[in-house]
Amino acid sequence: MTNNVHYLIVKEKNKREISYFEYDKLKGFNMASHNKNIKLKDAINVNKMIIINPSFVEKLINKRINLRMKKLLDILATIYDDDGDDPGAAIIMALNEVEKFKREMINKYMEYMTREQLRLLDKKIKILEQDVTTRAYYLNEQRLKEEEEYETKKSK
Repeated sequence: MTNNVHYLIVKEKNKREISYFEYDKLKGFNMASHNKNIKLKDAINVNKMIIINPSFVEKLINKRINLRMKKLLDILATIYDDDGDDPGAAIIMALNEVEKFKREMINKYMEYMTREQLRLLDKKIKILEQDVTTRAYYLNEQRLKEEEEYETKKSK
């Protein structure tokens, strides 16, 4: 037996009325539960939410973008801190993550963002890409210098 009961929660300060909406026709930001295994006694289990308040959608998207941006910056920080055996692999991984972030933002959030938000996000992404490619060029030059020094020492 499947329970296909759907609810819409509307909270207004001093109104004591119930509002019904055709939720299938509402346009909003879809959110699904990340952890579907949680079952609490005497609680409402929520599988999916549709946020229709534009200001709340904007705040939610900004929070998600900022979290992803922070994770990207942490990855980029490891590139600068780590001078391990294969820094090229870390740089390629960072470039892939930046590209993945860009595609994810375009696919998931573009219809909910204003032009100004898109412009700022695009600037941030371009700065990240430029930073990673600059680091790649720097590491490549360092490697070439080391090889040159090795060759001159070897020939002497």
